[in-house]
Amino acid sequence: MIYIKPLKNSSTSKTDQIEKMFDIISSKYDLINQFISLGYDIKWRKKFSDIIVNYNPKNVLDLATGTGIIPIIIANKKKISILGLDISKSMINICYNKIKNKIIYRNLKFIKADCQKIFFLKKNQFDIVTIVFGIRNIENINNLLKEVYRVLKYNGILMILEFSNPNKDIKFFNKIYKFYSKYILLNIVKVFTKNLYAYKYLLKSIDFFTKNVSIKNILKKFKFKNFKLLKLNNGIVSIYIANK
Repeated sequence: MIYIKPLKNSSTSKTDQIEKMFDIISSKYDLINQFISLGYDIKWRKKFSDIIVNYNPKNVLDLATGTGIIPIIIANKKKISILGLDISKSMINICYNKIKNKIIYRNLKFIKADCQKIFFLKKNQFDIVTIVFGIRNIENINNLLKEVYRVLKYNGILMILEFSNPNKDIKFFNKIYKFYSKYILLNIVKVFTKNLYAYKYLLKSIDFFTKNVSIKNILKKFKFKNFKLLKLNNGIVSIYIANK
């Protein structure tokens, strides 16, 4: 699998770099996401969570959970057992700080783990596995999806929320989106953090991933079926749904 790394000239693995990068930017991650997405980040996640709840699962595995936004949104809607995994210890600490001493979140659990290596989880265990804005940061997507397929129950659901190519037929919108991404976004980030390399990588990773990776084709390779695609905001982001 072809990929790009946060520090392209470093000899360390992409996985190690991603772990360190998110440890560094974790404290302001939610705030910056809301500003640079003009508030749409949480709207996309709420839409995604609504779909999860409508499937009425008993248990959910949220990979690359970040600061635990998806599990927390779901817990506010329905009593579901949810496990969130993330490679960043700092992110996991934020997750636990958010749910500390709140009974409504007693069914949530967070673990620091590499999503490519979840051997400690039993096979055929989860009704739904989710990955939100995380799959493009994975070094070996093949290993990830092997593990996802293993831990999903038969006919279980994989749901992915990720950036995608905006609809080409809306030329004016495309011009605005490209201008904002190229000239405005990083200037907003400068207000909040000195770690611009992280957000430069995240922007590059979006561009690289949308141009070089077909999630639909990858899921077919791993024998996922009943593929569904839901585009949001003229295709800026997409929700991918498939069954084991």
